[in-house]
Amino acid sequence: MQARSNTGNVIRLAAAQALSMTTMNVNIINTALVGSLLSPLPWLATLGLSLQFVTSMLTTLPASLLMVRFGRRPVFMGGVMIAAASAFTQGIAILISNFWLFCLASMSLGVAHGCAGFYRYAAADSAEESQKPKAISYVLAGGLLAAFMGPEIARNTVDFVPGHLYAGCFFSVAAVQLVSLGFLGGIKIPKPERTGSGGRPIGSFFKMPIFVVGVISAAIGYAMMSYMMTATPLQVVNVAKLGTSANATIIQWHVVAMFAPAFFTGNLIARFGAPVILTSGVLIYLAAIASALLGDGFWWYFVALALMGLGWNFLYIGGSSLVASMANPEERGRVQGIADLVTTTSVATASLTAGALHSQFGWEVMVLSALGPVMIIAMALAWLGMVRRSNHV
Repeated sequence: MQARSNTGNVIRLAAAQALSMTTMNVNIINTALVGSLLSPLPWLATLGLSLQFVTSMLTTLPASLLMVRFGRRPVFMGGVMIAAASAFTQGIAILISNFWLFCLASMSLGVAHGCAGFYRYAAADSAEESQKPKAISYVLAGGLLAAFMGPEIARNTVDFVPGHLYAGCFFSVAAVQLVSLGFLGGIKIPKPERTGSGGRPIGSFFKMPIFVVGVISAAIGYAMMSYMMTATPLQVVNVAKLGTSANATIIQWHVVAMFAPAFFTGNLIARFGAPVILTSGVLIYLAAIASALLGDGFWWYFVALALMGLGWNFLYIGGSSLVASMANPEERGRVQGIADLVTTTSVATASLTAGALHSQFGWEVMVLSALGPVMIIAMALAWLGMVRRSNHV
């Protein structure tokens, strides 16, 4: 019975993940472009998207604590309703050409993304220890559907409202978000039983090499993907002049590369171990950076973003599986919240930095700057390897 219940949870959470990522994809494709039209200063073009990540960052820890108290389902459903209202307000802001209202609505949307970030952990909660990486992978695989839904919505609704470019995209995803309520209403995950101690102090986790490397890999892996993805529409549409359709195609296949491997990443982790998969993710990121620097045609951007998507999959799922493996049931809310707080802080910083560097110094300098953070992951993995060898783990 428990296995059947967990399968149902994974399916519902994967569907909710698909719809959440559809909204995110439409925002990634369009938000910086809307910003470039409405913002008073060019370097503020990515402010709306950056504020989404900031709010997501500020939401993760409170959301995780609310889930401990009230359970996952009500918090997830509340996040979906906020997403629908925020996307609708983004559309209104475009109609009245109000940049600051658009940024405010984008910031509010970050609350929903902060809640949705826990879908993967919710699936792992009721899974057997050996099945946790697979549960996380299958939920994230729901984003594969979003890889097609998001760009198609962006293409077909970009001029849906006459005279107001991009407004129709945001009105459309507001409706899409409401569909999530039907899926999330059926998830069945019991609240964790409270113990007298409440688990180990949070500081003790940062003394655990496996936890630290898991957080570093997931946080920097996500941040560098966001860094590249945030600036790509500005480069492809405004600098390379390849057009909005080319931009949508590049982002679409980037997202396919992010989520298609999730069907087997969990199995790869089970077979080879998370450190091997994380190391592969680092190597793929280095190849993506090389592709982004070697040329400025459509296929160079396409390959670079596709490789970033694949590398993100390995780093994010591998890192998340390490984090999930370290917490007992009564510790999950705090531990997962702290891990996601670090991740969303990194993503918010990377997103805003990408827009500023691209505006001030250009694509090449912006891309080269990604090498430093990627090498931090490599050094963390080397450190974990040395610790494991010394401890014979």
